[in-house]
Amino acid sequence: MKLSTQNLGMGVRIGVGFVVVLALMVTLSAIGLRYVAEANQRLKDIAQNNNVKTELATVMHSTLRERALAMHALPILVDPFEKDAETQYFNAQGVLYIDARNRLERMSLSPKEKEILAVIRELTREAQPEVQAVVDMAIFSDDQTEIFERIRNIAMPRQRAIAEQVSALLDLQRLQTATAVQNAETSYARVRNLMLGLGSMALLMGITIAGLVSGRVARQAKQLAAQAMYDPLTGLANRALLHDRIEHEIELSKRAQSSFGVALMDLDRFKEVNDTLGHDVGDEVLREVGRRLQETVRAEDTVARLGGDEYVVLIHNLDPEGAPAIANKVLAALDRPFHWENQSIDLSASLGFSLYPSQCADASGLLRCADIAMYVAKRSAMGYALYATDQDRSNRGDLSLKSELREAIQSDHLCLHYQPQIDHRSKRVVGLEALVRWNHPLRGFLAPDKFIPLAEDAGLIGPLTHWVLRTALTQLAVLHRQGHVLTMAVNLSARNLHDIALPASVLALLAESGVAPQHLTLEITESAVMANPSDGLTILTELDRMGVTLAIDDFGTGYSSLAYLKRLPVDELKIDKSFVTDMEENENDAVIVRSTIDLAHNLGLKVTAEGVEIQAAWDTLSILGCDCSQGYFMGRPMPAEKLDAWLQESEWSRVSTSTL
Repeated sequence: MKLSTQNLGMGVRIGVGFVVVLALMVTLSAIGLRYVAEANQRLKDIAQNNNVKTELATVMHSTLRERALAMHALPILVDPFEKDAETQYFNAQGVLYIDARNRLERMSLSPKEKEILAVIRELTREAQPEVQAVVDMAIFSDDQTEIFERIRNIAMPRQRAIAEQVSALLDLQRLQTATAVQNAETSYARVRNLMLGLGSMALLMGITIAGLVSGRVARQAKQLAAQAMYDPLTGLANRALLHDRIEHEIELSKRAQSSFGVALMDLDRFKEVNDTLGHDVGDEVLREVGRRLQETVRAEDTVARLGGDEYVVLIHNLDPEGAPAIANKVLAALDRPFHWENQSIDLSASLGFSLYPSQCADASGLLRCADIAMYVAKRSAMGYALYATDQDRSNRGDLSLKSELREAIQSDHLCLHYQPQIDHRSKRVVGLEALVRWNHPLRGFLAPDKFIPLAEDAGLIGPLTHWVLRTALTQLAVLHRQGHVLTMAVNLSARNLHDIALPASVLALLAESGVAPQHLTLEITESAVMANPSDGLTILTELDRMGVTLAIDDFGTGYSSLAYLKRLPVDELKIDKSFVTDMEENENDAVIVRSTIDLAHNLGLKVTAEGVEIQAAWDTLSILGCDCSQGYFMGRPMPAEKLDAWLQESEWSRVSTSTL
């Protein structure tokens, strides 16, 4: 009985001890799990809170940049509707900025964040009347010199001061996120040690619980880290992680005395994919672009998505000589069509490169310089460009020249030169080509290739074409009254073939000048038509119905697509001077010229050759059956006053008495 009682007491004690140990384990486990849950919740709250703060600060930064661009655009806009639209856009960006700042101020903020926001509010309050005064002046004043002076010396320094504080706020938020992640990792380490202790006390049960808790901690930590450092759509590094990687690469480069590069890439025509096929397809294209970029670069390189269709590649050990190879590799990867269901989607991209330490010294500078180079690549259609310091000056110079070009068009400061077109059978002048020139007060005479691209960028190609057509038709009407029955050829830009109102404008100018439509020839290049075949064909068909003569300029240098050529309502082909100039020495050029003449005549088209500079070229073209030619051999481009003398004195000229 006594032994039984002792065994019972021992069992009770063991049972009590087991219960105590089990209760202790459960209690400690509960405490540990609660500690983990609280730490997870704190980190999650911080991560989510900082994500919202970063998004709002990014909106503030973006609106400041957009308002700065709008301020620069307002002075060079003439059309009141365009100016009003730009003003509304400027004000709308201001509303977005204030809304983002107010929402940020209502959130839970650290003392440092409150201090920076107070500075931002004060700077905004001080800058607002001065910026608004500059905008009002840009709207109502025509003194662009003073406007740009006030923008440069008053408005932009204010805007930059605010932008610097917003950048400081973004840096602070990245630091807070990194600190929270570090603190959480420390907390997780403590909990892990606690659970290992419980496992040694409770053996298998403790180890099992520890394993479950540790796995849960790891998963949640990974999820939160992904939210804070990775793009949710593509899984690529986001802006915050990219900055960290660049800063890390800078430290490595300093120690190794090596260089690295940043390539910023923007997809061309991506908006068309979203607008045409929808955002779901656009998102899938963005994911596929990310996958292709990761497959293209090395493991030590970093691919990031900044947002929208902008990507950045951080390239380890890159020098200027290596940039073209990287660019061509990336562009080749994107050149393969993207397939969606049964549809093929073609995209292209523009890349801008910047290098550390030769060009930029920090992460923000590298991204800014790469952004400038990317826009240079986009404008030049070269696919990629390496940043150069003169690109900043070039951008400012282009902006100034665009403003001066607008003034030159409005003030009639441009001029036309006219080059004779000679008929091979009669050996007499039958037409003129109008070539626009700009006698810039500081830069002298500028050829079209110096300012036509600027006109296209600034939206001035419509007013410029209208000025050229009106001036050329007015001159042609004078020549007709003098007895010179000639045609007048005017070049059109690719942008003109986007203007559905072009035929009506041409018809109005013909009526104003009194010139019959058949005496006007409009020249377009093959590439211009192929850039917008649908609208281009509609516009050209309408011009053809009006009786205007249409010519394909620089034939042979573009697509030379016979499938489109037979669809176009053209009357004439112009052989590019690059084939005519060397055809006496280059048999291939001679074959191209002869084949083009035969092709045109078989299609019922007239042929005009450009670049005839010697007698031999004239004679060869006559033998080949070319209809007309123009070039220095017969007459250089000349202003109206010299044209009158040439028409009176040249052996190629003969006054016609035909009735118009």
